[in-house]
Amino acid sequence: MNPGWIWIVIGIAFLDWYAIWNENERLNWFTKPAVVLSLLIWLGASTGFHGKLLWFGLALFFGLLGDIFLLLPRRFFFAGLVAFLLGHVAYIIGLWFPLSQFRFPHLILSILIVALLALVAPVILRGMSAKEFSRKLRAPVILYMLIISTMVFFAVSTLFQANWRMPASLLAALGGTAFFCSDSMLA
Repeated sequence: MNPGWIWIVIGIAFLDWYAIWNENERLNWFTKPAVVLSLLIWLGASTGFHGKLLWFGLALFFGLLGDIFLLLPRRFFFAGLVAFLLGHVAYIIGLWFPLSQFRFPHLILSILIVALLALVAPVILRGMSAKEFSRKLRAPVILYMLIISTMVFFAVSTLFQANWRMPASLLAALGGTAFFCSDSMLA
């Protein structure tokens, strides 16, 4: 993979943060999808989407769709939720490992994720009960929380897999965890 491309991605991400911080919606309409689009282009140009990387490409594609849907009026929120859900399913498939490789660290990780979900989910669901629009999304949001938690499990599990290089597993673990934290805060 061409590591120089990551600086383009980081530059666009900083530009997006700038747009959000300064409430520049016009710039955010460009930068929000541009971050994921640049990641998708980088992955495709670097790997050609071979093997399991096809699933990461699909995950980024669905993430791009999700970002676009969230820029649109609120009636498109459910479409964005579904797009992100499909993206997380693609990440799970790409990160999947045989259950015969399940070890003690995976058990500890599972317990931590379930405990975190037990703390976060009630807060999110309580907050959703205040608005009718949110109440209608209760079941899809619960499904989404379960799927994203599963994705975090598999992303962090790369740290315990011999076939993953440490820099890649650190990025997968940090990326999955950041996605969970970000979505929890936004919810």
